[in-house]
Amino acid sequence: MRYQTALGPSVRQLLVSAGSSLPPLAKQMRYQQFQKRNRSGSLIIECVIASIILASCSIALLKWTQKGNQLKRQANTHTAAVLIAENAAERLKQATVENASELAISVASKLSEQQSLGVTITSSSFSHKEESAAELIGIHFTITVSQGDVPITVKHSWKLDTENEQSVGGKASTGSIARSQEEGGNGE
Repeated sequence: MRYQTALGPSVRQLLVSAGSSLPPLAKQMRYQQFQKRNRSGSLIIECVIASIILASCSIALLKWTQKGNQLKRQANTHTAAVLIAENAAERLKQATVENASELAISVASKLSEQQSLGVTITSSSFSHKEESAAELIGIHFTITVSQGDVPITVKHSWKLDTENEQSVGGKASTGSIARSQEEGGNGE
């Protein structure tokens, strides 16, 4: 069964007003669809720009990480070189004026074999005589630790001795090596 209802004047008026507003509503829907198409194009552009920014930041981060690792390796190599030079200076405490060059060659070859760095030790003897003091005899060692042909660190060490076997400076015993504060890295 079908019911027929008569629409009252207030309902008719509402329907007429709703019907008259349909063209602007359709127009607004078409405008929104047009904007949606334009927005999808700008969304693609935004994604491309965001991808470019992300890629450039990733490349910068990768370079920064690689540079940090390189500096870490250089610092480790320099620290190892300084420790090797200190070790060589300790071993050279046994040197006398007569065996200084042989001991220097021996210590340098042993340390070079044990480590991945080259060790070169040069020695030179010296003497100094003042009128009122005993003759001062000594050996100057120059310990150079290098990687290939590039020096990493240079350490100087001296062995001081007096001719009449008295202690030098009153505090250092005969046959001791006086350590120098003169250390440098990279050829300094």
